[in-house]
Amino acid sequence: MIPLLSSPDSLTAFGETRADAVDTAMDLLADRRRRAVLEYLEQTDGSAPLTELAVEIANQEAGVEPNAISDHGEISSRERRSVQISLHHTHIPKLAAADAVDYDSDAKLVTLTERGQSLLSRRDAVDGPAQKA
Repeated sequence: MIPLLSSPDSLTAFGETRADAVDTAMDLLADRRRRAVLEYLEQTDGSAPLTELAVEIANQEAGVEPNAISDHGEISSRERRSVQISLHHTHIPKLAAADAVDYDSDAKLVTLTERGQSLLSRRDAVDGPAQKA
């Protein structure tokens, strides 16, 4: 049985102390899908529909590139839907609770915030320094 938490926000809200803020940032960046959301939003104009994020992340995880006929590459609709559900119910709410993204649930639009950009600057702590070509 999974223990109940007093508040889901307690896992994601940036704390008052520096240690709390670091712990929260590392928790948010520890998950590959949350990093992928933030990175994709950074590469685009700062916002994207949830369905677009799901397609992009499913493509990344499957290791396929979109082709000229379809933006969905070779992934199945089932895989895309699975990623979309995961984003909608787990990762986007966690990022939104930490104010890393804004999420308009009616329009299903995710927007990168200043705090999200700040988190991205810390991703080397999780991913390691980027390789220079």
